[in-house]
Amino acid sequence: MELIILGSGGSQPIPRPCCQCKICKEARKRGAPFSRLGPAMFIKGINALFDTPEEIAVELNNFNVKSVDHIFYTHWHPDHTAGMRLFEQLSIDWLRHSIGKGAATKKTPVYANKIVWEELDAIKNKFSGYFEYKASMGVIERKVLADKPIRIGNINITGIFRSAEMASDNVLVYVLEEGRKKTIYAPCDSKPFPDNSKLYGADVLIIWCPFFEGPLKEGFVIEPESPLREELFSMEEIISIIEKYKPKQTILTHIEEAWGKSYDDLKNLERSYRKYNLKFAFDGMKVKI
Repeated sequence: MELIILGSGGSQPIPRPCCQCKICKEARKRGAPFSRLGPAMFIKGINALFDTPEEIAVELNNFNVKSVDHIFYTHWHPDHTAGMRLFEQLSIDWLRHSIGKGAATKKTPVYANKIVWEELDAIKNKFSGYFEYKASMGVIERKVLADKPIRIGNINITGIFRSAEMASDNVLVYVLEEGRKKTIYAPCDSKPFPDNSKLYGADVLIIWCPFFEGPLKEGFVIEPESPLREELFSMEEIISIIEKYKPKQTILTHIEEAWGKSYDDLKNLERSYRKYNLKFAFDGMKVKI
């Protein structure tokens, strides 16, 4: 199994538009890995894409992805779905349409479970729900995940549901298994981390980057009583997850511009967590399992 982190950023890209902070200036000057686009991952071989951030077309072109054959969604948030025009970009041929042939040349399967689909369907245009409209155009095929894994090529893919009863939003954490190799993809809003036997003993855990103690962007400090501490992981909580679920390697992604950390800063932080085999994602990071 070979994965590519197409985008390692969070709800704001790095550089953030118009921002003149040190981190954003450096990212404009030096590009990746100092710059970061929206959160997305791609599985080579089966050409499976996880989430469609606003910049997904740029990400796919940046890393020369030649085909997207499956799309999986973790949740409805705009930084994971706002690039939905990708469906048309993969399929629509208006010149073909102009001579009386169908505009759609490809129907891409799109996966989520029933509850996440309900939330995706709440994203609407003037005609209907966005996904319903795209299905009617023939550019996507809606697929509803159940508790059992689906098999694509040699890879079993299971969506582990994290209910909003436990947190602010409904989220799917994905388990990817090829033979004895296992990857967990939990890039955002995965607190509290679901307690499921399939999440133990992964070769790679890709998980939501925590906030950091100490000064963040422009000297901001998250105070002890801040609600952010309830919503976001701390580094201590990430370490607790590693110690409990025992992945062989952990990669932190969805890295927020607000944390005020450059690529060099994060590489220095990695040295502090060598015993946990912990790394920070970057755009174009390749992971072979």
